[in-house]
Amino acid sequence: MGYGAQPRLREVCEGCGKTLHCCQNCHHFDHDISRECTLKGTQWIGSRDAQNYCEDFEMTDSVRKEKEEKVSKAQSAFQSLWEK
Repeated sequence: MGYGAQPRLREVCEGCGKTLHCCQNCHHFDHDISRECTLKGTQWIGSRDAQNYCEDFEMTDSVRKEKEEKVSKAQSAFQSLWEK
């Protein structure tokens, strides 16, 4: 797979043949928000599993995502202490 675990634009999965450079494989993809992208100002991309040319694409990293979620939960818990 690409350089530094980043897939090239037209690279496909050897196992299933699907494109790797798509929203669903991006670190910034979040199905729980309306535009499904955590980055502000990105272009709308219709099909989230189709190849795209987003310059902000970063291949998802489960370890990084887990750490960010822990930090976010801790920040929320800390802020809720002061909201009472």
